[in-house]
Amino acid sequence: MVSEQSQKVIEIDISRVIASWEALRQVPAAHAKRFGILPIAWHGDHLQVVLCEQDNNLIGITQIEARTGLAVEVLPCSDQGAIRKAIERYYPRASQNEGTPLAMFEEIVNRALQIRSSDIHLDPEDERACVRMRVDGLLRLDRELALEELAEMVSAIKVAAGLDIAERRAPQDGQITIESLGEEISMRVATIPTVNGEKVTLRILATAAVSEELADVSGLGMSPAHYRMYLEALANSHGVILLSGPTGSGKTTTLYAALRHLSKPGTHHILSIEDPVEIPLGGINQIHVDSERVSFNKALRSTLRHDPDIIMIGEIRDAETADVAVKSALTGHLVLSTLHANDSVGVVTRLLNLGVSPELVTSSLRLVIAQRLVRRPCPHCMEWKSPEETDIEEFRWQTIENPKVPVVHGCSLCGQTGYAGRVGLYEMIKVDRGMRELISSGANHDEILNKAFQQRDMLTLAKDGAEKILQGVTTMEEVRRVTYLGEDS
Repeated sequence: MVSEQSQKVIEIDISRVIASWEALRQVPAAHAKRFGILPIAWHGDHLQVVLCEQDNNLIGITQIEARTGLAVEVLPCSDQGAIRKAIERYYPRASQNEGTPLAMFEEIVNRALQIRSSDIHLDPEDERACVRMRVDGLLRLDRELALEELAEMVSAIKVAAGLDIAERRAPQDGQITIESLGEEISMRVATIPTVNGEKVTLRILATAAVSEELADVSGLGMSPAHYRMYLEALANSHGVILLSGPTGSGKTTTLYAALRHLSKPGTHHILSIEDPVEIPLGGINQIHVDSERVSFNKALRSTLRHDPDIIMIGEIRDAETADVAVKSALTGHLVLSTLHANDSVGVVTRLLNLGVSPELVTSSLRLVIAQRLVRRPCPHCMEWKSPEETDIEEFRWQTIENPKVPVVHGCSLCGQTGYAGRVGLYEMIKVDRGMRELISSGANHDEILNKAFQQRDMLTLAKDGAEKILQGVTTMEEVRRVTYLGEDS
């Protein structure tokens, strides 16, 4: 792979690279910062690095080769500012808890933030403990620990999260906040006993980097048609906008981007009701509800007394919340929320099944969105090829002349996965007069589906995916993984 990379002379996109733990250990932090060198990957007797342009970088490389006995390969990257930022991110300041189990935990959290992980899994196994991290929706092994190290770290985590350190036979849940990479990081903590010891799973709730990425709706990856539909729906003074999709499909990201968009004028009073509040948003009053003490429904009724213009409900879970949300929209509020359903048409069916009358659905609902997340191909190992005839038929590309699709191979810069980053696939139903008449008449799922997509030639999830494949945004394998390709796709 080393020689292949050098032959292609690919410009490195630091934002799409995951530096390996093993490579980082070859270069001390002081050396990396002094000479502007970021190690990326380690292959036997080769170390791949990117570096800032400065007079003494040759000295820095020579010293690394002398110290490690490795041959250093320099990868091209012209964005010097991005390299400097990446070095600071991958080499944080030393912890005050140096040498303690808590310091080891902080190091793992730092690593999770460096590679933009959403979840950390600390798994005890027969002879070793594994640290796994969920990146771009899939788990990857990051490192291994001794079982004794994991046990000490679990105890430190439980103390920090206010859990019972003596209880090892029952699951426990808590929350922990630590400072990492210059910001406060909140995490949900869940422990559970296994035959090899206690397993801990941590969900990272808030980071400034993620918050910055949600600054604009235009960054969600919607098609031009979907982007216009979303902005038009957000421009309404009242009504309901509902999102659906499985856990981890990016619904919260889409909602938060909308709230950021709506808060820009500074003329709206915006309230959100969430369980939990995942990312703090400036200019928005966010309310954390505890389902055991305060339900979404009770919190929603209370917020209506605070003169809101826009209300975001984390999830409509029951008939009462659905009823209050719909009636809130009819009294002059714009309501955004999520509802579990398999597709956009299923959202309408689900509302009706919750007991909301067809009249209330049609008079309040403005836009229904279904979404999934697919991985973006790694730009460093992606190639274009002509699809097979069966692929052309499957993705309905018969009218495209000589289509080309991206194929990934995996490389050292993406951890051999072939992917780096994610983007959304969307399908949307605008509830206009024609759709309202159809819903009021008691039309079934297939009739609504035909009206929304076949007759109006709108993009389903699968069609949106097929277009994004041709644009090089994702791959055939990813679209197959998250959508149902069939007669109605």
